[in-house]
Amino acid sequence: MNGIYNVKDFGAVSDGITIVSPCVQKAIEACSQSGGGTVYFPKGIYVLATVFLKDNVHIEFEEGTDILGAPSFYDYEQQEEIDYPAYQDASHTYFNLAMFVGKGVKNVSIKGKARIDMRSVWDEDDVRKIVHRGPKCISLKECEGVTLCDFELVNATDLAIYFAGCQDVDIHDLSLKVYIDGISPDNSKNVKIYNCDVEAGDDAIVFKSSYTLNRIDICKNIKVWNCRLKSRCSALKFGTETNGGFEDIEIDNIDIFDTRITGLAIESVDGAVIDGITVKNVRMKNTNGLLFVHIGKRMRGPSGREIGEIRNITLENITADGPYVPYTVVPAYYINYKMHDWYQYPWIFDSKKNDETDYEFRMNGASSPWQLSSNMCGLPERKIKNLTLRNIHLKVNGGVTEYERNVPDKAPEYPEIMVYGWTLPAKGIYFRHIDGLTLDNVSVSSFYPDSREDFVFEDVTFAK
Repeated sequence: MNGIYNVKDFGAVSDGITIVSPCVQKAIEACSQSGGGTVYFPKGIYVLATVFLKDNVHIEFEEGTDILGAPSFYDYEQQEEIDYPAYQDASHTYFNLAMFVGKGVKNVSIKGKARIDMRSVWDEDDVRKIVHRGPKCISLKECEGVTLCDFELVNATDLAIYFAGCQDVDIHDLSLKVYIDGISPDNSKNVKIYNCDVEAGDDAIVFKSSYTLNRIDICKNIKVWNCRLKSRCSALKFGTETNGGFEDIEIDNIDIFDTRITGLAIESVDGAVIDGITVKNVRMKNTNGLLFVHIGKRMRGPSGREIGEIRNITLENITADGPYVPYTVVPAYYINYKMHDWYQYPWIFDSKKNDETDYEFRMNGASSPWQLSSNMCGLPERKIKNLTLRNIHLKVNGGVTEYERNVPDKAPEYPEIMVYGWTLPAKGIYFRHIDGLTLDNVSVSSFYPDSREDFVFEDVTFAK
């Protein structure tokens, strides 16, 4: 009971070549059968494919340990069969294809000052039909009492840390540099994420409310603070999987920098009710689109669902600034990885043009308007309710003389900040279909002269 189970005592070798997953699994089983304890990795280089966590088992790495992912996609447990509808994409549907898998386990942890390197192992044959995404690192379903802390995680080619239907999750002091999403809570409750540094090719910290549990559920009572985020897509995001909803979420003291699409995105497109989100003390630097709040009607999920709602949102003490300059970045997805696409010019959004040799295109692009317009839009039949912006100061690139004057009311199904157009009539924020908007000390400026109004309001009522 509560003993230490050294993986080397179960045959694991730290030669950096031999896959030791069977040995580690034996240690986990022995630890679990005795009532729980610590499965310990002494300093060394270990190669892991898939291991399954058990109740009351705590994985602990000695400082300086290296964990290498198995060298082939096929070394990992392949995705399981499911017998219920998969409305969400495959990355949120399957759990087994990962290094550490937990299903219905309680009181588990993975911790220690180690480096986990998933080694950029992609599904080269695309057998899963999801643009070559490979194994996750940590994949948890309906677990309780989870702690992840202190390690570095790099080169994951699917959702790096994904947990769905989990409760009492504590994630802190992690450093991630991964190709797809960084940290992804899905329909999870009582979650704390803090003191983390995340760089992602897709979204850095992204909340989901999918149908992966074969039921409608929500994310609730989540706190995120003291994190640094960098993203090829969105740094902080709610969506796009939004069947259930998000309630009682607080985000505080976040640095967002060198981000390609959106700093903060709050989206309901599949029927989710988003109620009670506070985001405060956020500093954005060199970020393209800044703020995006959106109700849409993709409605990917069980039939009969109503359009979702967004209400009681407070954004306060948020700044955004330049200079808007090129930066190095993790490739987003397999195609960018194959292109060695490690460099991003803010004014070039299309990765097909992201070629360092295309000098003329880059220089022309640099001098033309490019920044994606912040927008907060409900629908005529489903307005955003009780939206408060307080102490918000945005400095955009500017330079716009031509822009979309007749903004369409119908958005494409997939939500992104440019969903109503790349250049909207406001250089600060475009507001539409909102009931109960509060603006308190909100300002916008630009580096270059801009012909647009700071803010545009269409079908907006202000809070009394």
